[in-house]
Amino acid sequence: MEENINFFRIIVGAIIYIFWAFLIGYFVNELAPYAAMLAALGAGIYASHKSKVYSGTINGFFAGLIGGILGGIISSYIPTIGGIPLSVSVASFLIPVINSVSLTTSLFSLVTLSIVGLIFGTFGGFIGSIKKLRGFFLFATMFLLFIFYGAIDNMVWNWGKPGWTWNMSFSHVLTNQIDLFVAIVFAAIITILAYILNLFK
Repeated sequence: MEENINFFRIIVGAIIYIFWAFLIGYFVNELAPYAAMLAALGAGIYASHKSKVYSGTINGFFAGLIGGILGGIISSYIPTIGGIPLSVSVASFLIPVINSVSLTTSLFSLVTLSIVGLIFGTFGGFIGSIKKLRGFFLFATMFLLFIFYGAIDNMVWNWGKPGWTWNMSFSHVLTNQIDLFVAIVFAAIITILAYILNLFK
């Protein structure tokens, strides 16, 4: 029998989508057009963790949709938080889809985040529920966490230097071969240990 929809994971997934959709684009300029897509995928994958395919897909769908609606409403009334603009940009191949909906400027974020969240949240929920991919997602998560830690370390190291920004810290880590190599090794070790300890049940 199919398990019930996990409302807790849906809500947390929606929150993940809201934060990541804005923060990824701000901290890594190169990923700005894809920030909402990546955020929705991440939200869907989280919401579907340890679920069967049907429930996982539904969890991802609602996480993306709810996150998109709430994120759009927040960005409509709060333009910035702590200097971080709550704006949304989309990849060029999504523009025809977005433009197919008659929009006013005030509704752009709401409609965009909802459409992207619905599509990519659902897809993230589907692939996140596939048991064989859990090792890959663990590896990707550990890799990204190490990169984030490296960016924080780089920011602290350069604190107070004129003109130094978060964007520069992330760019430095993402273009440093040693940092990338260490991040891959770290993620691989954690993933291998997870298999040895039989954590993927």
